[in-house]
Amino acid sequence: MVFVPGWPLASTTFEYNYLFLADHGYRAIGLDLRGFGLSDAPYGPYTYDVWARDILKVLEALSLRDVTLVGHSMGGAVALRHAARFGSRVGKLVLAEASAPRFVYGPQSADLAAGIAGLISGYATDRTATIRGLTANFFATHTDITTDPFLQFFERQCLDQASLQASRAGLIALRDEDLIPDMARVKVPTRVFHAINDKIVPLDHGQALASGIRDARLVTFDTAGHAVYVDERDKFNAELLKFIR
Repeated sequence: MVFVPGWPLASTTFEYNYLFLADHGYRAIGLDLRGFGLSDAPYGPYTYDVWARDILKVLEALSLRDVTLVGHSMGGAVALRHAARFGSRVGKLVLAEASAPRFVYGPQSADLAAGIAGLISGYATDRTATIRGLTANFFATHTDITTDPFLQFFERQCLDQASLQASRAGLIALRDEDLIPDMARVKVPTRVFHAINDKIVPLDHGQALASGIRDARLVTFDTAGHAVYVDERDKFNAELLKFIR
């Protein structure tokens, strides 16, 4: 299984999911997208196509085939682009809270457009305050940044392991990229994981993916926020295991 983290996170965001899968006999590989985590951070370019091709290079370098590709949030959008256009080595696909078919989509489009514009503006002036605002809405089980070491770790990861250039370019990609044509090109079994009460990517995005991708099924999470793999870790892990067996 190959995991693609969301914006602006590193692969360590899935570390407890890796442990679970390893304990059940599966190889779990986490990617740091170009510009994030421990990957190199050139000035650019950063687009969904660039990141999707980078996934292919990793799969080729490790001689991996028939992988289950798991993408979260923007990483879900990148995973979808990879599966649609470069996915000869992908056997199954999991889209968790994916920022697709577009981030600005559905009945809340006006609010989403305003939100992404605010993030882009914030990254041009004060990304520390911008990340603090994101942190407040990311989880359902972690809410107090002043006392919670987990949220403090999350915030440091977003700032210390994410380049300014890649982070801002990722926001622009979220605003502009359209994956509606990609959905029809996915030919592998797909699971769409989405929280009913996600405050960042509304449920209608997951519903659109599940209806637009052939052989896709929606799995909803009742109590999670945007990070289903943290807020409902046991269900997330169990659903992954059921899907890949």
